[in-house]
Amino acid sequence: MTGAPSRRPASMRLSTRLVLIIATSLLPVFAMQLAIAWSQWSERKAQLGGLAIQQAQLLAGNLDGIAQGARILLGAATESEAVRQLAPDCGEQLARLRRHAPGYAFIAFIDRSGHVACASDNNLAHLDAEADWVAAARRAQTFRAGQHTVTANAPEGVLPFYLPVETARSAGGTLVAALELGWLEQALQRMKRDNSPFVGASILSLVDSDGTVLARDVRHAEFVGQRVPPAALPLLQEQRPGTIRMAGIDGVDRLVGYVPPTPAHSGVAALVGFDEQALLFDIRRALLRGLLITLGGSMLALGMTLLVARRFIARPTEALLAAARRWRAGDLMARAPGADGRSEFGQLAGAFNAMAAALQQREDELRQHAQSLERHVTDRTRALQDSHARLEAEIQERRNTEAALLQAQKLQAVGQLAGGIAHDFNNVLQAVLGGVALIARRAGDPAAVARLTGMVEEAAKRGQSITRRLLAFSRREELRADRLDVGALLVGLREVLAATLGARIRVEIEAPAALPAVFADRGQLETVLVNLATNARDAMENGGRLTLSARPVDAPSGRQEGLAPGLAPGRYIQLTVADTGIGMSAETLARAGEPFFTTKPVGRGTGLGLAMARSFAEGSGGRMTIESHVGQGTRISLWLPAIGEEAVAKPAPASRPARPAARSGRILLVDDEPVVREVLAGQLADAGYQVTDAADGAAALDWLAREPGFDLLVSDLAMEGIDGVTLIREARKLRPGLPAILVTGYAGDAAALAVGQEVDGGFTLLRKPVTGSQLTDQVAALMAAVG
Repeated sequence: MTGAPSRRPASMRLSTRLVLIIATSLLPVFAMQLAIAWSQWSERKAQLGGLAIQQAQLLAGNLDGIAQGARILLGAATESEAVRQLAPDCGEQLARLRRHAPGYAFIAFIDRSGHVACASDNNLAHLDAEADWVAAARRAQTFRAGQHTVTANAPEGVLPFYLPVETARSAGGTLVAALELGWLEQALQRMKRDNSPFVGASILSLVDSDGTVLARDVRHAEFVGQRVPPAALPLLQEQRPGTIRMAGIDGVDRLVGYVPPTPAHSGVAALVGFDEQALLFDIRRALLRGLLITLGGSMLALGMTLLVARRFIARPTEALLAAARRWRAGDLMARAPGADGRSEFGQLAGAFNAMAAALQQREDELRQHAQSLERHVTDRTRALQDSHARLEAEIQERRNTEAALLQAQKLQAVGQLAGGIAHDFNNVLQAVLGGVALIARRAGDPAAVARLTGMVEEAAKRGQSITRRLLAFSRREELRADRLDVGALLVGLREVLAATLGARIRVEIEAPAALPAVFADRGQLETVLVNLATNARDAMENGGRLTLSARPVDAPSGRQEGLAPGLAPGRYIQLTVADTGIGMSAETLARAGEPFFTTKPVGRGTGLGLAMARSFAEGSGGRMTIESHVGQGTRISLWLPAIGEEAVAKPAPASRPARPAARSGRILLVDDEPVVREVLAGQLADAGYQVTDAADGAAALDWLAREPGFDLLVSDLAMEGIDGVTLIREARKLRPGLPAILVTGYAGDAAALAVGQEVDGGFTLLRKPVTGSQLTDQVAALMAAVG
């Protein structure tokens, strides 16, 4: 029985095989193209995230500048005497400040009870503690920004800034500066003008800590005062900048870079949104173009291969099949034609050789392309590393610059603090000393008044000494130097220190005989030594030994071990205060000389002791050094220049001018402080002079124009409107040769400037506090010279 023929598997056509071979060879090309596209896509998205954070930090920096402007405005308000005293013209002063600060709706002072005690807008005085921004002002502990607020005079909304202050008439309160949100919108729009670092297609937004929109540079009026979408609320609780992809308040999906509303940024969040798809459009188009080019090239190669196969392979395949049948028939000597290039095998061999050569060529091209990409990536990586190194160097340079600027600002702030305190404190001392003199002359109980006035006068003189020392520390008043015997000074301080430091501290003095003298301020030196001794006592809670020593030292040119760095060549007296206390750690020793740095509890130290000692030593032409080890005690040395016997000649005692037996004449007195003006007028009237007083320079010029019979002009230096020097110049246009005395309580740059100005005829400068005898003696001397 003959069985059915077995079914052979369907054979694959040669053209199909060729297509499969070509497709397989092109797969690596497609894979590499996709890998490159994915890498470029991921890198661009990462760059967009970094750009979003950078733009948000830049916006936050601009916001910090606006906040600093608000702080400066509120700080200027605290410098106003009317605001500190809550005077009737306090609102006018705040209104004047607001006019010089565009963008602010109002400035107000909220007392502790929650009432508007003073405001630039009178309508605000009707508000009470129920207003949200008033309640927030009462809770403010430090300078910060509030939340979105709508008031009667600012229906579009404001951003309040709070600054707690202390006043003379109340327990304190909070100054509030309300920034108009419309002005904030314009500020955001100005940030994106030509040559702006912000990306033009970005959306800039500011949000308060509650999630309320404060300002947008686009569609501000539509969204201001609204809450941000719920998806954005978690970023308000973050502590560091970041990015988030979400639908914005306008419903558009964006990549948002943000800086959260931390206290460092005044409690306001900065958001910058980007249309991520728009920013990725260019790279998406480039990647699509590359894929299309690759696909088109592959299809072209495939089509050409099929054409070649139909023409040069189909017929040679039949000849190869015929040859194969001959081989199957046993004709092993059969050869496929092709040796001469005209046989079917020869054509097929040529086709395969051509294909192999083409494939090899393509592989070489792919390898070269891969190597080119690798070199490009290497060059790009090297460029990024170089950029990173330059950026690190610029960051370090900026940190160094900021540190130097911060130190300069600290020193400038200390100088300004000393000058301002001296000005106000000297005016108070003038009133106290002058008032004591009047009470002593006019009181009905001489014994009691004498005792009380002596106590007040002693307190006032101590305040005067404090002022002088504070000014010396801030370098606004020169030290009153004199020839000092250091050994005798230390011996004289021993009993004072022994009684002050207590029985547990043993005070020892080590000073050889015949020490060279130094040229320094005795009071300042004693104060420095007492402060250093007090610090030493605090370091020896269980008792110990305090040694004050002095020795001569010669400093050669060049640095030498054991000497203070920076000493000029010459002879010095090394004054050392050494204790056996607990000593200082390396960290504390590194900051020991900084102003206001102290390790003592609050209320027991100011941090000015060592800084004042360093200032005194350098102001006297020397240096200060500190040596300390934990558990071994501390040695603080003052290096003061020594002087020879012939270096300083003692001035001959000045003869005091004889006081005239009788005093008379008309005096025009000008001072903008009512208390000071009344005291000076009383002193001059008690001396027998006829006194006419004026509150400012304009009133004084009116008196001189109406009554030309004045014999002398006494004026304060620092006054609003016409200052003292200008008043003297204008008065001598009305009364040529009129004698003048200029009295100032500001012992600093203003007085030095006044003396340096050219005034015909000159004037006499007296520094407050001035006693009645000093003033009347100077008046008598000037009138005697004129008479």
